[in-house]
Amino acid sequence: MKKLTIVIYLTLSASLTPIAAKYVVSEISPLLLAFFRFGIATLLLLIIFFIRKQNISIDKKDILSFLILGALVIPINQFFFLYGVYFSSASHSGVFYACIPLVIFSFSVLLKNERFSVRKLFTISLSVIGIILIFWEDFIRSKQGYSNKLLGDFLLFFAVSSWALYLTLSRNMVIKYGTIKTTTVAFSIGMLLSIPFFILDIKSLDFHKISFWGVIGFLHLSVLVAFAGKFIYTYSTKIITTSTLATFTNVAPILTILLSWILLKEELSYFFIIGASITILGVYLTQFFSERKLIT
Repeated sequence: MKKLTIVIYLTLSASLTPIAAKYVVSEISPLLLAFFRFGIATLLLLIIFFIRKQNISIDKKDILSFLILGALVIPINQFFFLYGVYFSSASHSGVFYACIPLVIFSFSVLLKNERFSVRKLFTISLSVIGIILIFWEDFIRSKQGYSNKLLGDFLLFFAVSSWALYLTLSRNMVIKYGTIKTTTVAFSIGMLLSIPFFILDIKSLDFHKISFWGVIGFLHLSVLVAFAGKFIYTYSTKIITTSTLATFTNVAPILTILLSWILLKEELSYFFIIGASITILGVYLTQFFSERKLIT
Protein backbone atom coordinates (compact mmCIF):
# COMPACT_ATOMS: atom_id res chain seq x y z
CA MET A 1 0.00 0.00 0.00
CA LYS A 2 2.86 2.37 0.83
CA LYS A 3 4.53 1.78 -2.55
CA LEU A 4 1.26 2.29 -4.43
CA THR A 5 0.59 5.55 -2.56
CA ILE A 6 4.07 6.87 -3.38
CA VAL A 7 3.76 5.96 -7.07
CA ILE A 8 0.34 7.61 -7.30
CA TYR A 9 1.65 10.73 -5.56
CA LEU A 10 4.69 11.06 -7.84
CA THR A 11 2.64 10.44 -10.98
CA LEU A 12 -0.17 12.86 -10.11
CA SER A 13 2.14 15.59 -8.80
CA ALA A 14 4.24 15.42 -11.98
CA SER A 15 1.22 15.40 -14.29
CA LEU A 16 -0.47 18.31 -12.48
CA THR A 17 2.64 20.53 -12.29
CA PRO A 18 2.34 22.05 -15.81
CA ILE A 19 -1.39 22.62 -15.26
CA ALA A 20 -0.80 24.33 -11.90
CA ALA A 21 1.93 26.46 -13.48
CA LYS A 22 -0.40 27.47 -16.32
CA TYR A 23 -3.03 28.60 -13.80
CA VAL A 24 -0.60 30.58 -11.64
CA VAL A 25 1.41 32.35 -14.38
CA SER A 26 -1.83 33.90 -15.62
CA GLU A 27 -2.18 35.64 -12.23
CA ILE A 28 1.39 36.35 -11.13
CA SER A 29 4.61 37.19 -12.98
CA PRO A 30 6.76 34.11 -13.76
CA LEU A 31 9.76 35.82 -12.13
CA LEU A 32 7.85 36.45 -8.90
CA LEU A 33 6.33 32.98 -8.97
CA ALA A 34 9.78 31.40 -9.26
CA PHE A 35 11.04 33.45 -6.30
CA PHE A 36 8.09 32.73 -4.00
CA ARG A 37 7.82 29.10 -5.09
CA PHE A 38 11.41 28.18 -4.34
CA GLY A 39 11.59 30.64 -1.45
CA ILE A 40 9.07 28.53 0.46
CA ALA A 41 10.68 25.26 -0.67
CA THR A 42 14.13 26.50 0.38
CA LEU A 43 12.86 27.71 3.76
CA LEU A 44 11.30 24.31 4.45
CA LEU A 45 14.52 22.59 3.36
CA LEU A 46 16.58 24.77 5.71
CA ILE A 47 14.24 23.96 8.62
CA ILE A 48 14.60 20.21 8.00
CA PHE A 49 18.34 20.65 7.46
CA PHE A 50 18.95 22.40 10.79
CA ILE A 51 16.53 20.15 12.72
CA ARG A 52 18.74 17.26 11.62
CA LYS A 53 21.74 19.33 12.81
CA GLN A 54 23.65 18.96 9.56
CA ASN A 55 26.69 21.06 8.68
CA ILE A 56 26.11 23.45 5.78
CA SER A 57 29.82 23.99 5.02
CA ILE A 58 31.29 22.72 1.74
CA ASP A 59 34.84 22.38 0.39
CA LYS A 60 36.25 25.49 -1.31
CA LYS A 61 36.90 23.53 -4.50
CA ASP A 62 33.15 22.78 -4.75
CA ILE A 63 31.97 26.41 -4.46
CA LEU A 64 31.97 26.97 -8.23
CA SER A 65 30.05 23.72 -8.78
CA PHE A 66 27.36 24.78 -6.32
CA LEU A 67 27.16 28.26 -7.88
CA ILE A 68 26.49 26.61 -11.23
CA LEU A 69 23.93 24.23 -9.69
CA GLY A 70 22.17 27.10 -7.89
CA ALA A 71 21.99 29.16 -11.08
CA LEU A 72 20.67 26.21 -13.08
CA VAL A 73 18.03 24.98 -10.65
CA ILE A 74 16.20 28.25 -9.90
CA PRO A 75 16.83 31.42 -11.95
CA ILE A 76 17.70 29.69 -15.24
CA ASN A 77 15.37 26.68 -15.15
CA GLN A 78 12.41 28.54 -13.68
CA PHE A 79 12.72 31.42 -16.13
CA PHE A 80 12.55 29.05 -19.09
CA PHE A 81 9.91 26.76 -17.54
CA LEU A 82 7.43 29.38 -16.32
CA TYR A 83 7.72 31.67 -19.33
CA GLY A 84 7.58 28.58 -21.53
CA VAL A 85 4.30 27.46 -19.95
CA TYR A 86 3.02 31.05 -20.16
CA PHE A 87 3.52 31.27 -23.93
CA SER A 88 2.98 27.61 -24.78
CA SER A 89 0.65 25.13 -23.08
CA ALA A 90 0.58 22.71 -20.17
CA SER A 91 0.26 19.72 -22.51
CA HIS A 92 3.38 20.73 -24.44
CA SER A 93 5.27 21.16 -21.17
CA GLY A 94 4.29 17.64 -20.10
CA VAL A 95 5.68 16.14 -23.31
CA PHE A 96 8.93 18.12 -23.22
CA TYR A 97 9.63 17.25 -19.58
CA ALA A 98 9.08 13.57 -20.38
CA CYS A 99 12.28 13.86 -22.43
CA ILE A 100 14.48 14.60 -19.41
CA PRO A 101 15.95 11.03 -19.32
CA LEU A 102 16.98 11.42 -22.95
CA VAL A 103 18.66 14.77 -22.35
CA ILE A 104 20.41 13.42 -19.24
CA PHE A 105 21.75 10.51 -21.29
CA SER A 106 23.02 12.92 -23.96
CA PHE A 107 24.81 15.05 -21.35
CA SER A 108 26.21 11.92 -19.69
CA VAL A 109 27.67 10.73 -22.99
CA LEU A 110 29.23 14.15 -23.62
CA LEU A 111 30.70 14.15 -20.10
CA LYS A 112 31.82 10.53 -20.63
CA ASN A 113 29.74 9.26 -17.69
CA GLU A 114 27.95 6.78 -19.97
CA ARG A 115 28.83 4.90 -23.13
CA PHE A 116 27.31 5.73 -26.48
CA SER A 117 24.54 3.29 -27.46
CA VAL A 118 23.17 2.72 -30.97
CA ARG A 119 19.86 1.57 -29.49
CA LYS A 120 19.53 4.73 -27.45
CA LEU A 121 20.47 6.81 -30.49
CA PHE A 122 17.54 5.22 -32.31
CA THR A 123 15.11 5.84 -29.44
CA ILE A 124 16.35 9.42 -29.00
CA SER A 125 15.84 9.94 -32.73
CA LEU A 126 12.23 8.81 -32.33
CA SER A 127 11.64 11.40 -29.61
CA VAL A 128 13.33 14.09 -31.69
CA ILE A 129 11.04 13.30 -34.62
CA GLY A 130 8.02 13.61 -32.32
CA ILE A 131 9.21 16.97 -30.97
CA ILE A 132 9.88 18.22 -34.51
CA LEU A 133 6.26 17.45 -35.39
CA ILE A 134 5.09 19.51 -32.39
CA PHE A 135 7.47 22.35 -33.28
CA TRP A 136 6.42 22.24 -36.93
CA GLU A 137 2.75 22.85 -36.19
CA ASP A 138 3.58 25.77 -33.89
CA PHE A 139 6.00 27.13 -36.50
CA ILE A 140 3.21 27.21 -39.10
CA ARG A 141 0.81 28.89 -36.68
CA SER A 142 3.33 31.46 -35.47
CA LYS A 143 4.29 32.26 -39.06
CA GLN A 144 0.63 32.99 -39.75
CA GLY A 145 0.48 35.17 -36.63
CA TYR A 146 -1.97 32.88 -34.83
CA SER A 147 0.14 31.75 -31.90
CA ASN A 148 3.16 32.42 -29.64
CA LYS A 149 3.46 28.72 -28.84
CA LEU A 150 6.65 28.33 -30.86
CA LEU A 151 8.45 30.76 -28.54
CA GLY A 152 7.01 28.90 -25.56
CA ASP A 153 8.16 25.57 -26.97
CA PHE A 154 11.71 26.82 -27.41
CA LEU A 155 11.71 28.12 -23.83
CA LEU A 156 10.41 24.74 -22.59
CA PHE A 157 13.18 23.00 -24.51
CA PHE A 158 15.79 25.10 -22.69
CA ALA A 159 13.95 24.48 -19.39
CA VAL A 160 14.25 20.72 -19.87
CA SER A 161 17.91 21.08 -20.91
CA SER A 162 18.79 23.19 -17.85
CA TRP A 163 17.01 20.79 -15.48
CA ALA A 164 18.67 17.75 -17.05
CA LEU A 165 22.06 19.48 -16.84
CA TYR A 166 21.40 20.25 -13.16
CA LEU A 167 20.59 16.60 -12.45
CA THR A 168 23.67 15.45 -14.35
CA LEU A 169 26.10 17.88 -12.71
CA SER A 170 24.65 17.40 -9.21
CA ARG A 171 25.37 13.67 -9.28
CA ASN A 172 28.92 13.98 -7.90
CA MET A 173 27.82 16.46 -5.23
CA VAL A 174 25.00 14.14 -4.12
CA ILE A 175 27.49 11.27 -3.80
CA LYS A 176 29.82 13.45 -1.75
CA TYR A 177 27.39 15.45 0.42
CA GLY A 178 24.08 13.57 0.21
CA THR A 179 20.77 14.57 -1.37
CA ILE A 180 19.48 16.84 1.41
CA LYS A 181 22.66 18.89 1.79
CA THR A 182 23.24 19.19 -1.95
CA THR A 183 19.66 20.28 -2.59
CA THR A 184 19.58 22.71 0.34
CA VAL A 185 22.86 24.42 -0.60
CA ALA A 186 21.96 24.58 -4.31
CA PHE A 187 18.47 25.97 -3.57
CA SER A 188 19.87 28.55 -1.12
CA ILE A 189 22.40 29.79 -3.67
CA GLY A 190 19.73 29.80 -6.36
CA MET A 191 17.50 31.97 -4.18
CA LEU A 192 20.30 34.48 -3.59
CA LEU A 193 20.90 34.68 -7.33
CA SER A 194 17.15 35.23 -7.88
CA ILE A 195 16.91 38.31 -5.63
CA PRO A 196 17.79 40.82 -8.42
CA PHE A 197 14.99 39.42 -10.62
CA PHE A 198 12.57 39.64 -7.68
CA ILE A 199 13.46 43.30 -7.07
CA LEU A 200 13.15 44.03 -10.78
CA ASP A 201 9.61 42.63 -11.00
CA ILE A 202 8.19 43.34 -7.51
CA LYS A 203 6.09 46.27 -8.80
CA SER A 204 3.92 43.91 -10.83
CA LEU A 205 2.79 42.00 -7.73
CA ASP A 206 -0.96 42.33 -7.11
CA PHE A 207 -2.49 39.91 -4.58
CA HIS A 208 -6.01 40.91 -5.68
CA LYS A 209 -5.47 39.13 -9.00
CA ILE A 210 -4.75 35.80 -7.33
CA SER A 211 -7.74 33.45 -7.28
CA PHE A 212 -8.50 30.43 -5.11
CA TRP A 213 -7.19 28.08 -7.81
CA GLY A 214 -4.12 30.27 -8.16
CA VAL A 215 -3.36 29.73 -4.45
CA ILE A 216 -3.95 25.97 -4.78
CA GLY A 217 -1.68 25.88 -7.82
CA PHE A 218 1.03 27.80 -5.99
CA LEU A 219 0.91 25.45 -2.99
CA HIS A 220 1.16 22.50 -5.34
CA LEU A 221 4.21 23.96 -7.09
CA SER A 222 6.03 25.06 -3.94
CA VAL A 223 5.14 22.56 -1.20
CA LEU A 224 4.02 19.37 -2.95
CA VAL A 225 6.54 19.44 -5.81
CA ALA A 226 9.59 21.66 -5.12
CA PHE A 227 9.83 20.54 -1.47
CA ALA A 228 7.99 17.29 -0.70
CA GLY A 229 8.39 15.77 -4.15
CA LYS A 230 12.18 15.78 -3.82
CA PHE A 231 12.14 13.79 -0.58
CA ILE A 232 9.45 11.37 -1.68
CA TYR A 233 11.21 10.59 -4.94
CA THR A 234 14.55 10.04 -3.16
CA TYR A 235 12.84 7.74 -0.64
CA SER A 236 10.96 5.89 -3.40
CA THR A 237 14.21 4.84 -5.09
CA LYS A 238 15.03 2.85 -1.94
CA ILE A 239 11.84 0.77 -1.87
CA ILE A 240 10.59 0.75 -5.48
CA THR A 241 12.46 -0.64 -8.49
CA THR A 242 13.70 1.79 -11.12
CA SER A 243 11.69 0.04 -13.83
CA THR A 244 8.45 0.52 -11.88
CA LEU A 245 9.18 4.20 -11.32
CA ALA A 246 10.09 4.68 -14.97
CA THR A 247 6.87 2.99 -16.13
CA PHE A 248 4.65 5.22 -14.03
CA THR A 249 6.74 8.28 -14.87
CA ASN A 250 5.86 7.70 -18.52
CA VAL A 251 2.18 7.85 -17.56
CA ALA A 252 2.58 11.41 -16.21
CA PRO A 253 2.78 13.24 -19.58
CA ILE A 254 -0.24 11.30 -20.86
CA LEU A 255 -2.22 12.39 -17.79
CA THR A 256 -0.99 15.96 -18.28
CA ILE A 257 -2.31 15.95 -21.85
CA LEU A 258 -5.71 14.57 -20.80
CA LEU A 259 -6.06 16.88 -17.79
CA SER A 260 -4.98 19.90 -19.86
CA TRP A 261 -7.74 19.08 -22.33
CA ILE A 262 -10.32 18.63 -19.54
CA LEU A 263 -9.34 21.39 -17.09
CA LEU A 264 -7.76 24.01 -19.34
CA LYS A 265 -9.72 23.26 -22.53
CA GLU A 266 -6.47 23.06 -24.48
CA GLU A 267 -6.69 22.06 -28.11
CA LEU A 268 -5.19 18.68 -28.98
CA SER A 269 -4.43 18.68 -32.70
CA TYR A 270 -3.55 15.62 -34.78
CA PHE A 271 0.01 16.94 -35.17
CA PHE A 272 0.41 17.22 -31.41
CA ILE A 273 -1.14 13.83 -30.61
CA ILE A 274 1.06 12.03 -33.16
CA GLY A 275 4.18 13.96 -32.14
CA ALA A 276 3.53 13.39 -28.43
CA SER A 277 2.93 9.67 -28.97
CA ILE A 278 6.19 9.23 -30.89
CA THR A 279 8.12 11.24 -28.28
CA ILE A 280 6.76 9.28 -25.31
CA LEU A 281 7.41 5.99 -27.16
CA GLY A 282 11.03 7.03 -27.67
CA VAL A 283 11.41 7.86 -23.97
CA TYR A 284 9.85 4.54 -22.95
CA LEU A 285 12.09 2.50 -25.27
CA THR A 286 15.19 4.31 -23.97
CA GLN A 287 14.31 3.40 -20.39
CA PHE A 288 13.33 -0.14 -21.44
CA PHE A 289 16.71 -0.81 -23.05
CA SER A 290 18.48 0.74 -20.05
CA GLU A 291 16.66 -1.63 -17.68
CA ARG A 292 17.41 -4.66 -19.89
CA LYS A 293 21.08 -3.72 -19.89
CA LEU A 294 21.07 -3.53 -16.09
CA ILE A 295 19.34 -6.89 -15.78
CA THR A 296 21.51 -8.74 -18.28
